[in-house]
Amino acid sequence: MMMEALLATQVRANMGSFIDTVVREKPQAVRRNRDVIVAASIDQMRFFLSAYDLKFEYEQDENNRFAGSVEEIAFIVGDGETLDELRLDLARQLVEYAHDYFNDYIRYYNAPNTRSHAPYVFRVLLEDDIDAVSHMLHG
Repeated sequence: MMMEALLATQVRANMGSFIDTVVREKPQAVRRNRDVIVAASIDQMRFFLSAYDLKFEYEQDENNRFAGSVEEIAFIVGDGETLDELRLDLARQLVEYAHDYFNDYIRYYNAPNTRSHAPYVFRVLLEDDIDAVSHMLHG
């Protein structure tokens, strides 16, 4: 591993300092036996995941309603009387899916058809509310 990893015993003995470093300076790797994890702040994670844009496609029907889906997670589909309502509907469904994914992470992450959703799921879960998620969607 190219990133130097701290030993878990060092981190336990200096937890406050460890967290301060992660939040104010940089992510940190921690090793316990053969296992290595990386700790990052919420702001750092938002930045890292900002490269994972969520795009949606839509159509307008003969009744002038909008229907669409999220390109990166095609089974997230929604509709609305306006484009903003569609975006909000898609955002609600994204939040629900993100919670389901995280609550059953082992199953979703290990399934070939949903593994690639993981960075998008984390990006959604890092947002504070449904409006923030709706603003992540680009049509």
